[in-house]
Amino acid sequence: MRFIVVIVASGIALAQSPSYQAVASPKQIMAGIQKPAMDSMMTINKAGGPKDDKEWELVEQQAAVLAETAQLLLMGARPKDEDVWPKSSMRLHTAAGSSVKAAQAKELPSWQASLNAMGAACRSCHNVHRKKKE
Repeated sequence: MRFIVVIVASGIALAQSPSYQAVASPKQIMAGIQKPAMDSMMTINKAGGPKDDKEWELVEQQAAVLAETAQLLLMGARPKDEDVWPKSSMRLHTAAGSSVKAAQAKELPSWQASLNAMGAACRSCHNVHRKKKE
Protein backbone atom coordinates (compact mmCIF):
# COMPACT_ATOMS: atom_id res chain seq x y z
CA MET A 1 0.00 0.00 0.00
CA ARG A 2 2.79 2.45 0.90
CA PHE A 3 4.49 1.73 -2.40
CA ILE A 4 1.34 2.66 -4.34
CA VAL A 5 0.98 5.91 -2.34
CA VAL A 6 4.58 6.85 -3.13
CA ILE A 7 4.11 6.13 -6.84
CA VAL A 8 0.86 8.11 -6.99
CA ALA A 9 2.41 11.04 -5.07
CA SER A 10 5.44 11.01 -7.37
CA GLY A 11 3.21 11.02 -10.43
CA ILE A 12 1.24 13.99 -9.12
CA ALA A 13 4.43 15.93 -8.41
CA LEU A 14 5.78 15.25 -11.91
CA ALA A 15 2.48 16.18 -13.51
CA GLN A 16 2.51 19.54 -11.70
CA SER A 17 5.97 20.62 -12.89
CA PRO A 18 6.21 20.70 -16.67
CA SER A 19 9.59 20.13 -18.26
CA TYR A 20 11.46 23.16 -19.53
CA GLN A 21 11.59 23.55 -23.30
CA ALA A 22 14.22 26.09 -24.37
CA VAL A 23 13.27 28.26 -27.33
CA ALA A 24 15.47 31.37 -27.13
CA SER A 25 19.19 31.30 -27.81
CA PRO A 26 21.59 33.05 -25.43
CA LYS A 27 22.01 35.79 -28.03
CA GLN A 28 18.23 36.31 -28.18
CA ILE A 29 17.94 36.43 -24.39
CA MET A 30 20.76 38.94 -24.16
CA ALA A 31 19.65 41.14 -27.07
CA GLY A 32 15.92 40.97 -26.44
CA ILE A 33 15.72 41.01 -22.65
CA GLN A 34 18.99 41.65 -20.85
CA LYS A 35 20.42 44.49 -22.95
CA PRO A 36 17.21 46.56 -22.91
CA ALA A 37 16.90 46.07 -19.13
CA MET A 38 20.52 47.11 -18.51
CA ASP A 39 20.26 50.02 -20.95
CA SER A 40 17.15 51.28 -19.16
CA MET A 41 18.83 51.15 -15.77
CA MET A 42 22.04 52.74 -17.10
CA THR A 43 20.05 55.62 -18.60
CA ILE A 44 18.36 56.24 -15.25
CA ASN A 45 21.71 55.97 -13.47
CA LYS A 46 23.37 58.46 -15.84
CA ALA A 47 20.57 60.90 -15.01
CA GLY A 48 21.49 60.64 -11.32
CA GLY A 49 19.46 57.58 -10.35
CA PRO A 50 15.75 56.93 -9.93
CA LYS A 51 13.92 60.20 -9.23
CA ASP A 52 10.51 58.99 -8.10
CA ASP A 53 8.49 55.92 -7.15
CA LYS A 54 7.77 55.14 -10.80
CA GLU A 55 11.50 55.00 -11.68
CA TRP A 56 12.31 52.97 -8.56
CA GLU A 57 9.62 50.48 -9.58
CA LEU A 58 11.01 50.37 -13.12
CA VAL A 59 14.58 49.62 -11.99
CA GLU A 60 13.26 47.02 -9.55
CA GLN A 61 11.40 45.29 -12.39
CA GLN A 62 14.39 45.49 -14.72
CA ALA A 63 16.68 43.98 -12.07
CA ALA A 64 14.19 41.18 -11.40
CA VAL A 65 14.12 40.40 -15.13
CA LEU A 66 17.92 40.25 -15.18
CA ALA A 67 17.95 37.90 -12.20
CA GLU A 68 15.52 35.57 -13.94
CA THR A 69 17.29 35.64 -17.28
CA ALA A 70 20.62 34.93 -15.59
CA GLN A 71 19.08 31.60 -14.61
CA LEU A 72 17.76 31.03 -18.13
CA LEU A 73 21.33 31.29 -19.40
CA LEU A 74 22.21 28.28 -17.25
CA MET A 75 19.45 26.03 -18.57
CA GLY A 76 19.74 23.35 -21.19
CA ALA A 77 22.58 23.55 -23.68
CA ARG A 78 23.06 27.33 -23.30
CA PRO A 79 26.26 27.39 -21.20
CA LYS A 80 29.28 27.51 -23.50
CA ASP A 81 31.71 26.25 -20.86
CA GLU A 82 31.73 24.80 -17.37
CA ASP A 83 33.56 27.63 -15.64
CA VAL A 84 33.20 31.23 -16.84
CA TRP A 85 29.61 31.08 -18.12
CA PRO A 86 28.02 29.57 -14.97
CA LYS A 87 30.06 31.74 -12.60
CA SER A 88 29.26 34.90 -14.53
CA SER A 89 25.57 34.01 -14.73
CA MET A 90 25.43 33.40 -11.00
CA ARG A 91 27.26 36.69 -10.34
CA LEU A 92 24.64 38.44 -12.49
CA HIS A 93 21.86 36.67 -10.61
CA THR A 94 23.28 37.68 -7.23
CA ALA A 95 23.92 41.30 -8.25
CA ALA A 96 20.47 41.61 -9.81
CA GLY A 97 18.90 40.25 -6.62
CA SER A 98 20.80 42.89 -4.67
CA SER A 99 19.55 45.49 -7.11
CA VAL A 100 15.95 44.42 -6.54
CA LYS A 101 16.40 44.79 -2.77
CA ALA A 102 18.14 48.17 -3.12
CA ALA A 103 15.37 49.44 -5.40
CA GLN A 104 12.69 48.26 -2.97
CA ALA A 105 14.47 50.14 -0.17
CA LYS A 106 15.18 53.11 -2.49
CA GLU A 107 18.85 53.03 -1.49
CA LEU A 108 20.66 54.84 -4.29
CA PRO A 109 24.29 53.96 -3.35
CA SER A 110 23.41 50.27 -2.92
CA TRP A 111 21.47 50.26 -6.17
CA GLN A 112 24.35 51.88 -8.04
CA ALA A 113 26.83 49.39 -6.56
CA SER A 114 24.60 46.51 -7.67
CA LEU A 115 24.35 48.03 -11.14
CA ASN A 116 28.16 48.11 -11.34
CA ALA A 117 28.30 44.50 -10.15
CA MET A 118 25.80 43.46 -12.83
CA GLY A 119 27.90 45.14 -15.51
CA ALA A 120 31.04 43.44 -14.21
CA ALA A 121 29.31 40.04 -14.27
CA CYS A 122 28.26 40.56 -17.90
CA ARG A 123 31.73 41.74 -18.91
CA SER A 124 33.41 38.76 -17.23
CA CYS A 125 31.57 36.44 -19.60
CA HIS A 126 31.66 38.71 -22.65
CA ASN A 127 35.45 39.01 -22.35
CA VAL A 128 35.68 35.28 -22.98
CA HIS A 129 32.72 34.50 -25.23
CA ARG A 130 31.89 37.57 -27.28
CA LYS A 131 33.34 37.56 -30.76
CA LYS A 132 35.99 40.21 -31.17
CA LYS A 133 35.32 42.85 -33.81
CA GLU A 134 38.18 43.09 -36.26
